[in-house]
Amino acid sequence: MAAKIWSTKKHKKILFKNSPCVVTLKDWDCLENDSLSQKGLSVLKNCDVLINDGFISDIGEDLLNKSENLGEIEIVDASKYVLIPGMIDCHSHPIFAGSRANETVLKSQGMTYEEISAKGGGIVATMKATRKVTTQELSELYKSNAKDSLARGIVILEAKTGYGLNPVQERKMLEALYEAHSGNDASELPLLCPTYLGPHAASPEYRGLDNYIQALVEDLPNIAALGEEAVKKGISFPLAADIFLERNYFTKEQSERWLGAALQHGLDVHIHSDEFSRSGGAELAAELARRLEQTASKRRQRGRVLTVDHCQYSTESDLGRLALLGVGAVALPTTSFFSKIPYVDAKRFRASGIKVAIGSDFNPGSSPMNNIWFSSYLALSQCGFSLSEVIAGVTINAAFALGLESTYGSIEIGKKAALVAFDGNSVEDFFSSLLGDHVRHVVV
Repeated sequence: MAAKIWSTKKHKKILFKNSPCVVTLKDWDCLENDSLSQKGLSVLKNCDVLINDGFISDIGEDLLNKSENLGEIEIVDASKYVLIPGMIDCHSHPIFAGSRANETVLKSQGMTYEEISAKGGGIVATMKATRKVTTQELSELYKSNAKDSLARGIVILEAKTGYGLNPVQERKMLEALYEAHSGNDASELPLLCPTYLGPHAASPEYRGLDNYIQALVEDLPNIAALGEEAVKKGISFPLAADIFLERNYFTKEQSERWLGAALQHGLDVHIHSDEFSRSGGAELAAELARRLEQTASKRRQRGRVLTVDHCQYSTESDLGRLALLGVGAVALPTTSFFSKIPYVDAKRFRASGIKVAIGSDFNPGSSPMNNIWFSSYLALSQCGFSLSEVIAGVTINAAFALGLESTYGSIEIGKKAALVAFDGNSVEDFFSSLLGDHVRHVVV
């Protein structure tokens, strides 16, 4: 049974009545080193949640009889549903053309991601396919993926460019994202959190990575202006920037140049790093955060160092420094599953005190599965995260990873109305389906 999508732009007043288990996460940040328990999930039992004009306006028992001036209200019998905050996929590559299904076969035969890339596969293969399609075609391909995400409970989708690999083609990808969210069917999509990943791999038009970085930096004012215009139109959250800092890709010095320029233009930044080696991404994130005088208790509204993503080879001390500076980490276990590379170790993250989000890393090659539920299961079963850490990782910590924790990620009065209802009556029923087939209602 397909989930019912409730757009708060169309449905003004909604009451989810008598849920046996409402996972609010309102006290998650107050929990001190007890993430193995369910205490920080702040679960309420036999509870109603009232949504009014796009916000959560009340939480409690028997709200229908207690509330006044409700007017036209739509009631959902939630007596057989668990309610959790709307899920957030904070690391995804959902806009691309073409298929790399052959790489799944090659990896099953023992080839590594890096070996496939060296033979012309990987990111370059998707670049060639993506360049062949029009902006409108690319927008439609993205919408198909985004609608699938929303049906599984993703209310905010971080969407990276990165398959254009020159300034013109990367801009086309960004324009395709904005076009998708400007149409009449935008209410059928998750909210957009776009990330410009121009430096995803080498560009065939530029001799050397330094020259490509220079071209991207020179075009950055145009990209930043495009992002600002989209925010003014109300079609997306502010634009962020990212880079693939890894051996055989971009160096720490090149990454510093790109991310430094992005920060100067007011963009938040992420770093793909420490996936195949300890490549310096965590160190660079810490250096940039210190330069901004960023701390765990003081982050700017814009122009922040948000996350380091992948982190298989980040040390406990690397992660601890990031935690003190208000930088999060994003674990991407589905990539480990498909690419047969090590999983992150939850014990190391837990000991460091860093906020850990969990993303799908959905992309056509190294993680060809658009499903945050399966990523969550791998985080539990292969990485060693607790049930509470997993749920926080796709809600409140994922909101933190995108700089949106003040308005999204928990079920609290005054926060934006974003929640998921799935079959069950306890927190453990989060995993009654490993693919999200039990999702019945999504509010965005």
